[in-house]
Amino acid sequence: MAEIAIVHLVRRSNGLAPLERFISSYRRYPAGREHDLIMIFKGFASGQVTPDYDHLLSGIPHHRLYLADYGFDLRPYFKAVESFDYKYFCFFNSFSRILAPEWLAKLHRWAATDGTGLVGATASYQSFSTDSAERQRKLGKLGIGERMKWRIRHIFKDPQPNLVVQRAAAWILGELGLWRPSRHFRPFPNYHIRTNAFMASGGTLKRVCLGSLRVKLSAYMFESGWNNMTDQITRMGLRPLVVDRDGNAYEREEWHRAETFWQGRQENLLVADNQTDAYAYADFSKRQELSRFAWGPHARPGRDE
Repeated sequence: MAEIAIVHLVRRSNGLAPLERFISSYRRYPAGREHDLIMIFKGFASGQVTPDYDHLLSGIPHHRLYLADYGFDLRPYFKAVESFDYKYFCFFNSFSRILAPEWLAKLHRWAATDGTGLVGATASYQSFSTDSAERQRKLGKLGIGERMKWRIRHIFKDPQPNLVVQRAAAWILGELGLWRPSRHFRPFPNYHIRTNAFMASGGTLKRVCLGSLRVKLSAYMFESGWNNMTDQITRMGLRPLVVDRDGNAYEREEWHRAETFWQGRQENLLVADNQTDAYAYADFSKRQELSRFAWGPHARPGRDE
């Protein structure tokens, strides 16, 4: 058995296309380090997958773990840590695409360095608390009708029923003074490694408190709340690093220079996902907005050449 496990999440609700893209990139770019591949099939009835999934994975040695479709991406990740005994785990969500060769060697080199507890392909300084306060200031300048139109667009921007309900509830609770993002998220700069394409030792991950994952807010809090994963590992006396496409590592005060997430043209990105794609395919105005959310005064949105 290898000392490194690659854990990839396959959600039935996402369909086959995201897995096709991941497997294509996995076949194209050599990892550079020996590893075992664990495929987590989430939400597949009776632990069964269709022949299309089996065909995509044909010829790729892997283990399988079947889980019910709850707990977002995080519960499956930590279930893999409980279920398998590896020295290091590297996690990829459903929308991950590898962009460069030797990707695992680049991540592992820094994950195995003394004093390092967590490495990731992307990170951010974004704060839901600061963003919310800024949004409230802007909405306060609008008339009642315009504010209502903005709220409705915001609630339905992702039509998944559970997300619509959660956004509507947050709006109502906020109006009643019962929901304040500052209670759950520190102000900018809110340093956190994003929970995709990240790597840590099994021993470190077993010391992390996952918490309740009943609603999407819980997943956001684990990634960037007051007691987020990055903070928990930092309090263990270990540092979090961002690793770019060339294998360079960045301390948290320098993450904005990595050009990996919502910065520049993301030219140093090692692993893409739906969030980095949203920036890549956006017009310059939208890139300005996203880059400002992630990096504040360090924002440097890039134009396409």
